[in-house]
Amino acid sequence: MITGVDLVEQMLRVAAGEKLKIKQSDIGINGWAVESRVYAEDPYRNFLPSIGRLKRFHPPAEGKLGKGEVRMDSGVREGDEISMFYDPMIAKLITHGKDRNTALDVHGEALDRFHIEGIQDNIPFIAAVMDEKRFRSGNITTAYIKDEFPEGFHGVAPTKLQETQLICAAAYVHGLFSRRAAMTSGRMTPLPEARRDWIVILGDGQHPVTLDLGDDGTAEITINGGKPHSLETDWHPGQHLVEGTLDGKPFAVKFADRTEGYVFRHRGVALRALVCTPQVADFHARLPEKPKPDTSKLIISPMPGLVVSVDVTLGQEVQEGEAVCVVEAMKMQNIIRAEATGTVKSINVSAGDSVAADEIMVEFA
Repeated sequence: MITGVDLVEQMLRVAAGEKLKIKQSDIGINGWAVESRVYAEDPYRNFLPSIGRLKRFHPPAEGKLGKGEVRMDSGVREGDEISMFYDPMIAKLITHGKDRNTALDVHGEALDRFHIEGIQDNIPFIAAVMDEKRFRSGNITTAYIKDEFPEGFHGVAPTKLQETQLICAAAYVHGLFSRRAAMTSGRMTPLPEARRDWIVILGDGQHPVTLDLGDDGTAEITINGGKPHSLETDWHPGQHLVEGTLDGKPFAVKFADRTEGYVFRHRGVALRALVCTPQVADFHARLPEKPKPDTSKLIISPMPGLVVSVDVTLGQEVQEGEAVCVVEAMKMQNIIRAEATGTVKSINVSAGDSVAADEIMVEFA
């Protein structure tokens, strides 16, 4: 991307016995390029491998994007199976720009348009890093992840702009779904008047919204009684990327429909959005929070893999932090340790067994 020369092609030609036809003086450097490796790993679980079928694999289009250019190298296709037996890398994303910041900006835009379903991937982490201040400065070392994410990666909080983008996207998507449902043929009641006033519950916050839908992929959306935002998009039901312009500026957020509400993702931000009437939003505010289950007495496989060894026996007393099992996946062995002191009550696996993610392997009394 920066030399205009396919270096791999030159390697293959030299390996085949051909003479190198370019000189060092022929090589110049133009601009800046950034590469990220998209892995079948779960960044929210300490980058543990993830396996499964690529139900969706929609990489960003190659070529011009924003102020730069995109290139995609990959050896997988939608429908392929990602197994536990090989390296977890599934793609390389490369972007080019006139300088470092431009290349990073284009990289973030490309990641916004990279949609994968069926496995966990590290795109949320990479996308969050693209906007991280220290990373953009270039003042980094190989200890960067440990320094900046000492407690692991748990996503990032949305900026004010991201929050606005997600609220507007949620309101538009829900408004379009509601309009389509209202126009179902064979109705026994008259066509209801389109609702304009909604409450968007984004994460833990409630945001009153006024939605005025146009007929041509446009909408005027007012949030919390503020200034109206103008949205334009060609999104339609069935697509998993809401892409368009908001107040004249391009944006793209990933979208997934859920049994209740939607999930929107953008640059390491992942939030559930519910779009409700004011009365339903009031009911939601009164719901008690569901307590988290106690898993301290369970040894759960953090990933799909192969059990290499089980290092405890029935009735054995195990101390907190002591090794219990070893699970292998994608050329890595992971030691699973006890979260608390206890006595082994049951062992559900043995060496050589395949286990799924979150499968209970050992239980303590």
